[in-house]
Order: sequence, then structure tokens, then C-alpha cells
Amino acid sequence: MLYVALSLVIAFGTADAIWYWNVAPGWSEGFFGTETLLLVGLLYCIVYFFFAKMYDAHKIGLYRLQELAFSQMLAYGISDGVLFIAAFFWFHNFQRIRVRLFLLAFFIQFFLILVITFIFNRLYARFDEPRKLVIIYGSEDYKRLLVKIKEKKQRYQVVGVMHESEELSLIFETLKQCKDAYLCDVKDEVKDRIILYCNAHQKDIHISMDIGDLLILGDEVSHSFDTPFLRNRKTPVAWYYPFTKRCSDIVISLVAIILLSPVMLMTAISIKLYDRGPVFYKQTRLTKGGRRFEIIKFRSMKMDAEKHGAQLSNVHDDRITPVGKVIRKLRIDELPQLFNILKSDMAMVGPRPERPEIAEQYEKEIPEFDLRLQVKAGLTGYAQVYGKYNTTPLDKLKLDLIYIAQRSVLFDLRILFYTVKIIFIPESTEGVPDGQSTADPGIK
Repeated sequence: MLYVALSLVIAFGTADAIWYWNVAPGWSEGFFGTETLLLVGLLYCIVYFFFAKMYDAHKIGLYRLQELAFSQMLAYGISDGVLFIAAFFWFHNFQRIRVRLFLLAFFIQFFLILVITFIFNRLYARFDEPRKLVIIYGSEDYKRLLVKIKEKKQRYQVVGVMHESEELSLIFETLKQCKDAYLCDVKDEVKDRIILYCNAHQKDIHISMDIGDLLILGDEVSHSFDTPFLRNRKTPVAWYYPFTKRCSDIVISLVAIILLSPVMLMTAISIKLYDRGPVFYKQTRLTKGGRRFEIIKFRSMKMDAEKHGAQLSNVHDDRITPVGKVIRKLRIDELPQLFNILKSDMAMVGPRPERPEIAEQYEKEIPEFDLRLQVKAGLTGYAQVYGKYNTTPLDKLKLDLIYIAQRSVLFDLRILFYTVKIIFIPESTEGVPDGQSTADPGIK
């Protein structure tokens, strides 16, 4: 809480300083006053806190210093942009706005929050104990979770890993030492007993979700009779959502194409100069209803990259060119898909379009995989901001189903803003392990 309070103090102080030095020349015209400064500072703090929460900028101990610093930079930067727009509407004249003061304030914000974040991160690492947890599993999928937890050993400590067939008394004894219980594919009768125990002893429970759970996400309690039921109500999305989504797709893609045209031109020249090959790479993908379309990307691999058939790129893929490594890292290779959005093959937000041959392989193992095709494919999506390139097909499907169940204008907007952060996170573009052609470890 102290860290959050200090970040808000920085936000309030710098916002008021920016406004003071920009508005001061208008004192005689009545533009300046205590109420105005308080209102500006308060509104700035609200905007900053919204984006800081979205980007997990206050989660000390959970993320690395670099990630927290970058999240804070995004939160302050976007808030400064909003304040700049507000100043323009105040003056109706850009010439009266001192841009250098906005830049100076941003560097002051970033320097102060970087120092504070470093101090709090060090204090957390020294004094805060890892959160103790136990994993109870019914299938081998728990192993992937275990690997991820061990990567954050400063944050979590695994006290026990137990199969659902263990005696409940032994599971409960282990739970006494923990704050959290992770249930991975545990059968219902065992799950119910553990949930009752955890509720009675104030333990947090994390339960894995199967496809059926996700399809009834957002159920309401039905009181039609004196026996309560969970009602899975099939309500359509808001009537204005499809129209609003399509209009925003057109506007955003057009603006992005115009603003990013110099970047795309430089990329095209670099690719052409490297090996004289084609600049663009077209590939058949699936969108809503299983319709096929040609996706457009900047070519990042050698011209004969798929002479042995379709496969995802792996961690040490020698098919990727030097230019390709750079544009993949910065996601520039995806920019031509803005033209796919204009053509209505894709949307800005939605499940990433899969290749028909790879989707077919996934569907042999996961018949429900085609449920992703209920909506139009997207340039970014829920599975992209909370998953990785090498996220398993089942987990990717689960993330996409969460999006499909909750999609709305505000949800799409949230994903778009969060995409700004994950563009610069290397782990999100990490390839599949060497020797795999898909993200499913069972398919070679």
C-alpha cells in the first residue's frame, strides 16, 4: 500500500506541476486556482491508477524490476498523453503548451518511480517470505504448472505435490502449512472436500478449468424453484457491439497504417536488400466459421522455410533471417495484417488465426478446438496478452473461450491497451521447443 501511495503522490505532484507551469500565464484571465489544481491532480491520479492496475505496475515481488519499471513507464506515459490532450482543449492552441515541460515531468516521474521500485523490490526480497502452496493433481498437466511456479521461487514455495488418491487427512495436514491450494484436474468428490476445508480455514483455492467450465462462464443463480440452480443464460452480445467493433477496426487500422508507414517501408527495404526475396509472406489461415483467408505478414524466414511442411518456429530456429529476428522481436512482422483488418478478414481483437493443417492436428487431440471459430480472428487477443507464442493448444483454447464469453467494447479496449505492454516482453514471442512443429508437446 505504501508503494501505491508513493506512486500516486508522484502522479499528483507532477500533474499539478505541469498544469501550473502551463496555465500560469493565464492567471489574469481566471484560468488558475486551487480547485483547478486539485481537480487536475485527482483526475490524473485516476487515469494513472487505471493503467497502473491494468499493467500490474504495483505488484511488487511478483514481477522483475524491469517489468515493473516498464509498466510504470507505460502508465505515466499514457496519463501524460491524456493530460496533454486536456491542456489542448483548455487552450485550443498547441503553441501555448510547453511540450518540454511534459517531457521533463515524464523523466522525473520515471526516475522517481524507478528508485522507489528498486528500493521496495529489495525490501520485499529481503523481508517477505514466499507464499506457501500445495498442488493436488489428477492428471500429468500439473507438471507444466510446477515448472512455472518454480521460475518464481522468490514469490512461491511449493510445500507439497500430492495425487488426488492420497488420504484426505494427509492432504489437509499439508494444507495447514499453506496459504494456497492449486487443484489440477481433481475429480469432483475430492475437489468438494478440499473446497470445504479451504473455506473453513481461510485458504485460497485455485481450480483448473476444463472446456465445460469455460462454456458456462458467468452463470447466474436461478430461483425459479425452491432448489437453486446455476443458469447458463444464452444472451447475445450487445446490439451495438458488432457495428462499433467494425467501425473501430477500420479507424484504428487506417490510422495505424498511416502512422507506421515509415516503419513498414524501412522493413520492406531491409528484407529486400537481405536476400532479394519477396517482402511479404502470405499464408492460409482460419477465421470465423472456418472461413479461409490469406494472411499477410512481413517475411521473417528464408524463402524455403517450409519445404518440409507446416510447422511453428522453435526456440533455436535457423530458418529465421537476421532481419526476421529483429522484426519478430518488435512484432513488426505482424503489421501488414492491418490490411487484413481493413478487408474484414480479421479484427483488431480476437483469437489468433490458426493454419488449417495445424488446427486439424490440434482437433484430433482436442475436438473442441474449433470453438475458437465462433468469432472473427484477431491481430491481438486475450490469449496473446495472457499467453505466449508457445502456449499449449488447450490453454490457448481456454483463454480464447474466456474472451468469447466476455467480449465487449470495454473488454476489447482493455486488451488493446495491454497489448502495448506485451509487445516488449521477449517471453511472449518465445518459440516452441526444438523438435516440435506445433505448440502441443504430443504432436511432433
